[in-house]
Amino acid sequence: MQNPEKNIHDYKKFENVIWEEKQIAGKDFNHCTFYKCSLKGCFFEDCSFEKCTFEECDLSLIKFKDSSFSGVQINGSKAIGIVWYDADNPISVNFNNSRISYSSFFGKNCKKAQFINCIADEVDFTNCNLIQANFAGTDFKNAIFLNTDISQANFAGAVNYTISLNNNITTKAKFNLPEALCFLYNLDIVITN
Repeated sequence: MQNPEKNIHDYKKFENVIWEEKQIAGKDFNHCTFYKCSLKGCFFEDCSFEKCTFEECDLSLIKFKDSSFSGVQINGSKAIGIVWYDADNPISVNFNNSRISYSSFFGKNCKKAQFINCIADEVDFTNCNLIQANFAGTDFKNAIFLNTDISQANFAGAVNYTISLNNNITTKAKFNLPEALCFLYNLDIVITN
């Protein structure tokens, strides 16, 4: 039974919408497209996004409470400084050619998530489930991987990551050379010429 208080949007296209710093509560977005929208600083409470696409949007600094994401695509967008911690678990969001810097996925279940050709500097993936995630072509400058499960994840073409083999689960994860040499720096060894 649907909640009569909910405002439901099915298969809608939101184009050039500016909802900056707005509080948005009790809305369900199903199969919606957001194109060139600015939702910067919005607070979403009791909302759901199912199979939605965000194209060339500014989602920076958005916040959540009791909100869910399933099958969401974020393409060519800015999603900077988002604390995903308060979004419902699991979150199913794929990022393509987007900037997600300074965001935190602390403790989130992001199994099979995609972070393709993104800029992810200083992103926190502590305690995340990133099993079978795809990080192809992403720049992870100063990103944090700690107690993170990246089993079977794909880091092909990814750069600037620092991942400790002692503090993460890396079973069958895929890495390219020469970037994979970073694992040597976390070992208690001396490397000479």
